[in-house]
Amino acid sequence: MDTIGGLFDKLATVDLKMWNNQELLYEIRRMTFDEFKDKYFKSEDGAERLWACLKKACDLNVQRNELIDEVDQKLVELCRKVMARDDVEGIFVQRKHKTY
Repeated sequence: MDTIGGLFDKLATVDLKMWNNQELLYEIRRMTFDEFKDKYFKSEDGAERLWACLKKACDLNVQRNELIDEVDQKLVELCRKVMARDDVEGIFVQRKHKTY
């Protein structure tokens, strides 16, 4: 079982990996469509690199969301221990549901 500090460490590591991986995506953002096609689809190697980057971004995002849920659960657990009872009302985990 991870400690809260261990979970935050893992979350910071995943966030940093996401940041670094997204640099390629921001490079693409600055390209024209023709530049994009030339760089990534003239050779199979370019398409493979792009696919790997996109897959990694998706995998890291899943890891990040799972870690956020674990942090939420751990905080609820810690609050319940501090209050010395399991039937504490008002402490719950609100799942992420973003509408923007």
